[in-house]
Amino acid sequence: MYARLQTTASRPDTDDPDKLIRRLTEIISAHPGYAGLVLLETDDQAGSLLTLWRTRDDAELASERSRAAAGPRPVTLLVDDIYEVEEDAPGQAVTQPPAAALVGYFDGPWSPARVDAARRRWQKRIKPALEQVSGLVRTLVLWHHTAGKYAVVHLATSAAGVHEIVTAVTAVPLSADDELALLTGPDRVETPRVLAYDAR
Repeated sequence: MYARLQTTASRPDTDDPDKLIRRLTEIISAHPGYAGLVLLETDDQAGSLLTLWRTRDDAELASERSRAAAGPRPVTLLVDDIYEVEEDAPGQAVTQPPAAALVGYFDGPWSPARVDAARRRWQKRIKPALEQVSGLVRTLVLWHHTAGKYAVVHLATSAAGVHEIVTAVTAVPLSADDELALLTGPDRVETPRVLAYDAR
């Protein structure tokens, strides 16, 4: 599966944001290969749209198909990246709608050794810790092969759930095979609210 992550500095001007969100979801969900979406917004109204696709071609063609269906994009994109979905892990609250998110950006390029170290720690330590978090809906680990970077998206039932996630991850101790120099934290972290979610 592939993920397309697009960010904007502000939301489109509209008198009815809920109607706009419904229309956006209708348009995108009708595209071939569609597998879900998450629409996020920070307190300063910066937005992120994460769409999921079964093939890379469908991810790449999504914007062209949206323009054909609805005309030009109403906002200017700051970022438009396509990632491989390396991990899609359901949480204890997978059946509940998410209301908040924790998004970590790990800038590249990463060395093969750093990638291996991070993947080991995720599988052996981080993932099991997150499985104990009651407010976690879903975690998506996104890998950008060309740029050698990661984005990790945690979806939670509430802001309290986001706090649970942070507490669980930061409490994970180092193990004997962890290489501290290779296990740096995210370059940027955002805690937006979830405006729309479609798990498909």
